[in-house]
Amino acid sequence: MKNSDHSLDRLLQAAAQSSASRPGRAMPEEEPPFGFTARVVSGWLAATGRDRMGIEALWFRRALLCAVAVMAVSVSWSYKEVTIAPNDDMAIASYDASADLP
Repeated sequence: MKNSDHSLDRLLQAAAQSSASRPGRAMPEEEPPFGFTARVVSGWLAATGRDRMGIEALWFRRALLCAVAVMAVSVSWSYKEVTIAPNDDMAIASYDASADLP
């Protein structure tokens, strides 16, 4: 069992003991009414600003496209530098010197 699971279990046990130890507060034994969970989750989503997710996704897409564009430019620049044949005299002399070696 992970450490976080153990901590969660301890927290839940402590919460159960503290509610049970208070005489004025009894543990609820009924299930929540039908649809209560859905209302809680929908209220939570409305409170967190669900519409911001669209803006964040848009910024993420733009950032991803910019990163891909920068990567494509850098790869093409590097490929261009590698494929260009050297035309200076020093490179030709170096090639001639190494071509004569057995």
